[in-house]
Amino acid sequence: MDKIILSLLLIKSMTIYEMRGFISQYLSSACSDSLGSLQAAIKKLMAANQITYHEFVDKGLNKKEYRITDRGLEAFKKWIETPMDFQKAKNMEESKFFFMGVTQTETRKKLIRSYIDSLKQEQEKLLHIQSIVEATKENVIERNVERILKDEELQKHILQVSMDDKLEDTVLNIYRYQIFCLEYGLEKIQFDIDFFEKILIKEEDN
Repeated sequence: MDKIILSLLLIKSMTIYEMRGFISQYLSSACSDSLGSLQAAIKKLMAANQITYHEFVDKGLNKKEYRITDRGLEAFKKWIETPMDFQKAKNMEESKFFFMGVTQTETRKKLIRSYIDSLKQEQEKLLHIQSIVEATKENVIERNVERILKDEELQKHILQVSMDDKLEDTVLNIYRYQIFCLEYGLEKIQFDIDFFEKILIKEEDN
């Protein structure tokens, strides 16, 4: 969670509720959006001097807007430049699938149908995100460049990581890889749906 927060704050200063909203909408398949998890990660990052905040009043409410520090930028760079390993995370649910043969046939079919339904719900959520992206992609690069240019420290941090000469190039690449991640999620879910539907057919033919 702490690396997700650093990633978000590299792109935009946020309150904890803005972070939660972003994670809920775009990253729910990667991490929890619970306030407890966010608060624990923020406490850890504050203790390490990797983020800071300023307080302000909005509509009568006291709020804290967090931003990444130079030390946080170093931690982010160390993390983001480490090779990816999508197989690293262990999924205990796979062991449940491995031993599912011990249950009754009707139980297995019920469990598989339930999992397919949950996959389709996640697929619908990603398709909804995709539709939002398609509807708002017009001038998205220009809008984000304009936003970042208003914050000199934010601009400095982003270019320090990307090493690009132009902010426009960095913003474009951020957008491109967010789209790639969305496409990966959609293709992976479709593969899983197809796979488990084949298993269900085999169970019903058994």
